[in-house]
Amino acid sequence: MSSRRVLREARTIDPASITEQYLDRVLALPGGVGTLRVELDFEKVTDCFQLYAAALDPAGFLRGHVQCPGDPGPRRLSFEVGEGHADLGCHAGPLPAGEWTVRIDLDRFTQGGSYELRVYVGDAEADAVAVAPVVRAREEGAAPAPRSWLRGELHSHSLHSDGSAGLPALLDAARAAGLDFLAVSDHFTSSHWAELASLEEQGAADGLVLLRSIELTSHFGHANLHGLSRWPGTYVDADGWDFADAAREVHAQDGLVGVNHPFSGRQAWRRDDHTWDDVDLLEIDNFGQGANNDAAVGLWDRLLGAGHRITAVAGTDCHHPQKPEHRLGQVTTVVRAERSREGILGALRTGEAYVSRGAGLRLSARTDDGECGMGGTVPVPPGGPLHLDVEIDTPRPAVLFVLRGGLLWHMEPVPAEGPAHLRVSDPRPLPGPYRAELHAASDDPYFWASCNRSHASSLAVSNPVWVTATTAASPRFRRRTQLPQPPLRPGEVRARRR
Repeated sequence: MSSRRVLREARTIDPASITEQYLDRVLALPGGVGTLRVELDFEKVTDCFQLYAAALDPAGFLRGHVQCPGDPGPRRLSFEVGEGHADLGCHAGPLPAGEWTVRIDLDRFTQGGSYELRVYVGDAEADAVAVAPVVRAREEGAAPAPRSWLRGELHSHSLHSDGSAGLPALLDAARAAGLDFLAVSDHFTSSHWAELASLEEQGAADGLVLLRSIELTSHFGHANLHGLSRWPGTYVDADGWDFADAAREVHAQDGLVGVNHPFSGRQAWRRDDHTWDDVDLLEIDNFGQGANNDAAVGLWDRLLGAGHRITAVAGTDCHHPQKPEHRLGQVTTVVRAERSREGILGALRTGEAYVSRGAGLRLSARTDDGECGMGGTVPVPPGGPLHLDVEIDTPRPAVLFVLRGGLLWHMEPVPAEGPAHLRVSDPRPLPGPYRAELHAASDDPYFWASCNRSHASSLAVSNPVWVTATTAASPRFRRRTQLPQPPLRPGEVRARRR
């Protein structure tokens, strides 16, 4: 197939003179175009000058993209899409006539640099075959499977974006880690869905439930989108489509929005174009984030205290499954669900889940008026009591911490390694969230005084149970409200209120 160049642009750019997040070039493609190839050359300076390339069709759908993983230095990014073929990270299919957008994403742009952009098109071939993603739905009337505790990965990448492994190798790694479900959340694109569907049809998943996911990769934070049926529009850093718009589109598909690694430097969550009501999940444990995870847990507690029912999840953020620091299964999200996409998404939505670094931690609550599991709500009559049942399975001696309203309320050692069932009762319960953490026991003699728990000692973190009062709180719980009083004059003494 012959090709011809339709665009060449060489340019030096500087952040002092450019306020855009994307540099877009619009091309009017006529009918009969069979292939589109994009090439972008630049000198990569890590975290200072990094560019991505993408192409969107006249309907705004992402047809192809390429990122720039790897070392600094001269880089050439390229991809090709066509009727019967597409590179990884791209969608094959006919190229409709109309205005196409070739996009340079200024991913890291704190210093100036130069680039050269080239676009080539080729004529269509008569025997080209279009390839479309396969989306399978549950058969109508199918009976739900029994629920059990399922362990999985919600954050991983393949060669369709900036991962180092193909999808078959990633599935092999997930099965080797004993996972029950896997979300391949490649950046920007949905191109991996078709290959995942094909692998499922071939039996390569072998019981592994595969979620349709994308990582929305903006300049002001990253978010995983799970349970999708169509590309939701992941470019949210330009006028006309922001994060709140993308979240509404995800929810229209009955999908879930989860904020990732919220304190991760330039990838930290800094978006102000949404409310936290738009967010369903928060990644409180990302395996590579270290102490940033402690800040993420603090953010989660503040959101819970404000009444947001956001489910805490984990992610390895696996890009290289062959490397120890990216090995799947080291931190997982565990849900109680039927073994299906719908069941896993439902448990994540309601919060019947916990985060695990190798231990089991299942929390439930019971009162005289009802009972619930994680994510549920239990009513408490005036005066209580509230009983919390904690089921623990730990490979090492541990300490249980219970938090009430985000504050440490109870702690006790787990008596022995292996399964344990502890009951903690609160005779004077307060409305709001109760949650549990399990940490490795410490030999530090000051541990019990300082409660020096952190990501380094974490074995598991539960999602909360929620307590509501069935009637107005009794007077002993009611906070006294005082009207503001004028300041004292010199020598004046104010009488104490009785």
